[in-house]
Amino acid sequence: MSLIEIALRLILAIGLGGLIGLERETREKPAGFRTNILICVGSAMMMILSGLVFQGKETMGRDLTRIAAGVITGIGFIGAGTIIQARGIVFGLTTAATLWAVAGLGLVVGAGFYLPAVIFALLVIITLILFGKIEEKFIKKQLYHYELKTKKPRELAIHIKKLASSMGITLEELQLTKEDKLSAISFSFSSSKEREQEFNHRLLDEKIIELRID
Repeated sequence: MSLIEIALRLILAIGLGGLIGLERETREKPAGFRTNILICVGSAMMMILSGLVFQGKETMGRDLTRIAAGVITGIGFIGAGTIIQARGIVFGLTTAATLWAVAGLGLVVGAGFYLPAVIFALLVIITLILFGKIEEKFIKKQLYHYELKTKKPRELAIHIKKLASSMGITLEELQLTKEDKLSAISFSFSSSKEREQEFNHRLLDEKIIELRID
């Protein structure tokens, strides 16, 4: 294997991993752009290295399979770090599954299967974007009403809007009222219970003095 071929495989791994990471980054997920790139290119390098080390040996195929299995198993530790349990609801599983898929993508690139790697990457992106919209549209939803009290209404309102936008949540009836020394921000949105729990967890901010959810 020439240095040019190695470089091309690594560059492809960076590009494909970056595309998937970009989607995660725009949704402000724990594992974003650089994380997905590093996992993809790292997995590709492990596969390339194993190919160089075991090149010409009779057990090469078996050794490559063992290396691939080790990478996939190892990525589970990183994926576990993105899973959060709060109030009986577990979220972050999609991010963990994405990291597992990106590691597999890196192995495919590192093994030199370029076209399957591109197809695989496109399918992952389609699953995250298109299927995510379908899930959000048709999944069972509930209406949640939030009322927060704060001393910094402007900063908190901006934070809420950015968070909702990143999660694909449409806020309704966003209102800001003054109450003595505090300001109250109220809004509503329709969402699944799991997504509302994630929104709640990510909303936590030191600017919030009081929070009520109906």
